[in-house]
Amino acid sequence: MKIREDLKPGNPFPDIELPDQGGQLRTLSQLMRSFPTIVTFWRGRY
Repeated sequence: MKIREDLKPGNPFPDIELPDQGGQLRTLSQLMRSFPTIVTFWRGRY
């Protein structure tokens, strides 16, 4: 798996767009303006 060059510690996080609980697309920057935001990642299977 190739690691993206822009996803390194200290670099700004990309402004990703994902659906919210209602299916409306939201960008990370939209959420950060309205709410305290924490982005978490985890690897593996459940």
